[in-house]
Amino acid sequence: MEKEEKKFIQLISEIPNIAVQGYNKNREVIFWNKASEMIYGYSKEEAIGKKLEDLIIPDFMRADVIAGINNWYQKNVPIPAGKLPLRRKNGTTAYVYSSHVMLNESTNNPEMFCIDIDLTEQVKKDEELKQKDKILAFQSKMASLGEMLDNIAHQWRQPLSSISASASSLKLRSTLDCLDEESLNDSIDSIVKATTYMSNTIEDFRNFVKGTHEKKSFNLYDIIKYSLELLDGTIRKNDINIVLSIPHNEIKLVSFPNELVQVLLNIIANAKDAMILNEIKKRYLFITIKEENKKVYIELKDNAGGIKEDILPKIFEPYFTTKHKSKGTGIGLYMAYKLITESMNGDIDVENISYLYEDKEFTGALFKIVL
Repeated sequence: MEKEEKKFIQLISEIPNIAVQGYNKNREVIFWNKASEMIYGYSKEEAIGKKLEDLIIPDFMRADVIAGINNWYQKNVPIPAGKLPLRRKNGTTAYVYSSHVMLNESTNNPEMFCIDIDLTEQVKKDEELKQKDKILAFQSKMASLGEMLDNIAHQWRQPLSSISASASSLKLRSTLDCLDEESLNDSIDSIVKATTYMSNTIEDFRNFVKGTHEKKSFNLYDIIKYSLELLDGTIRKNDINIVLSIPHNEIKLVSFPNELVQVLLNIIANAKDAMILNEIKKRYLFITIKEENKKVYIELKDNAGGIKEDILPKIFEPYFTTKHKSKGTGIGLYMAYKLITESMNGDIDVENISYLYEDKEFTGALFKIVL
């Protein structure tokens, strides 16, 4: 029995990937294997006899760790396993998944053993991915803002022309001394109406920019309508016919409305670009909403000719684009996928489809969103 126990102790001491430390009731180190030396930087000789909180516990955790261990000794309340940020000898952080075992707990000399698996490299990779996603999200937002600025520029042309015409008319009538009160009021009303319209487009733009990642209840019809209003100038400029199919005007969702707007803007912008690229004369974008089995289905279908079959599986990959580098970054649909699947816990897919509309056959891409 003694021989087997020695073999087991030797095994635990030499095991390379699992750090094991033992502590007495005063939280002093009584066992410190080689993996613990690798993870935390202290040799066995340096660690033995030192208190746990003086070796690897960050200052902000110190009081809670001591209280937790005392609670286990005195009230038999185990410390739960979990991911912990612990401190190395050089002051850097080691992220570990730590489990705890109490031996001899019914005696006057209980011993607590910690079994730690090093997660530091995985945590670093996760943080790098998060940072990458933040950059991609920012780039996607900038691309959407660019689309909206182009939209605003188009939307402002007509009211600016109206203001210019009204101001010129006022100046001419004043010069000719034929400016009556009715003409003055009409011109002022026209200018006020035009500036109010321009102010509203800026307000829409501002609301989109400051949109926060906040879950709230909203009417899906309002979000569809709002998204189309944001791109109204672009839609008109490019002669795109919008065909809406919505069962009723009251479809409630609890989710992230601003994120959904960004997804819709990206898909509509891609449909617009495809129509222009493929020189589609009569341009259609169909938006259909359905409710089934407590789920909401949003379908966006264009008539731009569809997506090449070899490209379809890559369409949601980051930086993948078929556009010229001056026209696309390849992040819009990637962010749409991330927002729908991760932020909103939904699904998004795309396929090519051929269909009839007004007795004419069209082919295009069909994006399906399930929330």
